[in-house]
Amino acid sequence: MFGWVAEKSENARVYMCIKEVKWDLENLTSLRIATILALAQIIREQIIMGAGVPLDVLNSPLDYSRRDLVTFYGVMENIRNAGTMQIDATKKNMRNLGVELPKFAEDHALATKRGIEIWMCTVGAGIVPDRRDEVRLIWSYLSKSFDYLKQAINQILEIEDQTIQMTGGVNSEMFSLIDRDEWIKLCQFVPGSFVKELKLGT
Repeated sequence: MFGWVAEKSENARVYMCIKEVKWDLENLTSLRIATILALAQIIREQIIMGAGVPLDVLNSPLDYSRRDLVTFYGVMENIRNAGTMQIDATKKNMRNLGVELPKFAEDHALATKRGIEIWMCTVGAGIVPDRRDEVRLIWSYLSKSFDYLKQAINQILEIEDQTIQMTGGVNSEMFSLIDRDEWIKLCQFVPGSFVKELKLGT
């Protein structure tokens, strides 16, 4: 019985994530979607895979057992939640100092959160197969934003520069250290589970 309750709770978390991401992408500009995609691909390379989630899980989630997928989903969920807690703490500390977190920083934090959730949804397609069509739609929206990637990357770099100026950060560069052409190549990655259905090249 407890196993059934746990599974229902796991499904509910995945359902909500897919629903929120899909709704968001349906209502965003192509440039904003490209920003989320660009961040998602850096997060995949530098954070998610670094946390022990294999690339093949993100590429072919339907080939893995539910137990494995739930484990990997939990890893990514923890990364997302930690980021949310960090930005909330930053906002609170700034308010205590009588200032507000700049809108550009808050927008970047939300795009980063969505970038992580893209992969949570991808893995979630294997946890809740009845939501696979919605995850495919998410990747359809992302793939249609490819033409805006260069502009999105430029904006991300501008935000990084603004953040460094605002905080006086030293050695705080992250995105500016990434070769732009390599970044664009990273963004061409679409999970193999959806490439054929989206009629994209591999």
